[in-house]
Amino acid sequence: MIKTNIYLPVWKKYKPAILNMMKESTNEITEYQLSRHEFESIGDRPKAGFSFKLVIKNGKFINNIDGTAVARDLFIVLNESKTARSLFNLYCYQINLTNDFKLLIQILK
Repeated sequence: MIKTNIYLPVWKKYKPAILNMMKESTNEITEYQLSRHEFESIGDRPKAGFSFKLVIKNGKFINNIDGTAVARDLFIVLNESKTARSLFNLYCYQINLTNDFKLLIQILK
């Protein structure tokens, strides 16, 4: 049986910081160092890794994130937030998680 939404608790923990980053990213890329062990203790992705790129425009992701539960779960958590939904309607966001677990958020123009 495939486990679904296993990264929701981690993203919910980081949600306040991510929302602040989204607000601050109007003029620059914002960056936040996440904890590698939190993700590795939940998911088993040694070959695929955890990195992703998520592009959100008008409240919908516009790139293919089918292969990454990490990105899908982040989108679910952010979509639960009224603040995030209103920001998604104002701006097109790109959210990246790098191989060294840096979360980068920027507004695409």
